[in-house]
This record gives sequence, structure tokens and C-alpha cells, in this order.
Amino acid sequence: MPTTQDWRARKRDETHHRIYETAMQLFRERGFDHVSVGQIATAAGVSVPTFYAHFPSKEHIVMQIPSQVEIDTVFHGVPADLPLAERVRRGILAWLAHYDEPERAELLDRWRIVVASPVLRNRAAEFERTTAGLVLDAIRQEAADDGPPVTHDVVVTASMSAYTQIILQWAEDDGRRSMEEVAETVLAALRQL
Repeated sequence: MPTTQDWRARKRDETHHRIYETAMQLFRERGFDHVSVGQIATAAGVSVPTFYAHFPSKEHIVMQIPSQVEIDTVFHGVPADLPLAERVRRGILAWLAHYDEPERAELLDRWRIVVASPVLRNRAAEFERTTAGLVLDAIRQEAADDGPPVTHDVVVTASMSAYTQIILQWAEDDGRRSMEEVAETVLAALRQL
């Protein structure tokens, strides 16, 4: 028999999903820049505070930051004795590989909205910096001495910028090329620097 806690968790998940689906529909119809949090909340049948209990901002609906645990798991699977740039490259490829087909379709849907919004394209850099911090924390836990901390910062920041370019180019191409194919092209360009 389900407990009260199970019921609450299910209700929370249902509300979260309803807000997400409603927001995505509004973004597709009107464009991200023309939809307010209030409009999303009203259309989803929730209050604005309830929206914020589920998402820190409307940007977080389309651009999601991974958790430290997710990043740690990816880098735990990459040999720590590799050069830093290769570790990060393999981490990016492992992250891309973790998406199954339904998740890729959802990711493409979200990033089509990013591509169409100048505001979101600019905010992507902010999300990129946050993710770079998570990656730096993960690699510092296991890394061999790859030089001074500034080396870590430069390599990881450049690599996260490349990751953003991978997803943007993939979405701009409407997913016609695989993420892996786009990744190889972008990461090869990064290695030539």
C-alpha cells in the first residue's frame, strides 16, 4: 500500500512534469523570450511560487545543469593517468553517450529553443561555467599532477565551451548528424589549438 510520502513524491513529480511540458509547449509556440514565468504557471495551473519550487528559473527548463554526482560518475570511469585534455575529452564523449534515444529527442527539443533565443544563447555561457566548476571538482579528486591549477581551469573551461558548441551545432543542424559526429568535429578543432 502506498504511503503518504509516496503519494507526495508522485504528486510532486506530476506537477514538475506538467510545468515542464507546459513551458516547452509555450516556448515552441511563442518563443522563449516571449513567455514569462507567470504565463507558464497560469497555463500549468500552479502558482508562481510553485513554479520556483520546481525550477530556479525558466532558463533551467531548457538548460539543465548536471549534478556533481553525475559528473563524478562520468570522470570516475575515465583513467586518471591520462593527460588532462584527454580525460576531459573522454568525459565529454562519455556524457554524450549516456543519453538514450528518448533523452536525445528531448535534449534536441530543448536546444532548438536555445538556438532560437539570443537570451538563452548568452545564458548558455553561464551554465557552461557552472558545469566547468563541477568538472574541475571531479578531476581534482583523482587527477595526476597535470600542472598548475590555472592549467586545469584553462583546459576545462575551453573543453566546456567546446561541449556547448557541440550541442548548439547539433541543434542548429536539427539533429541530422549524430551528436558523436558533431563532437568529433568540434573536439578535433579544439585539439588543433
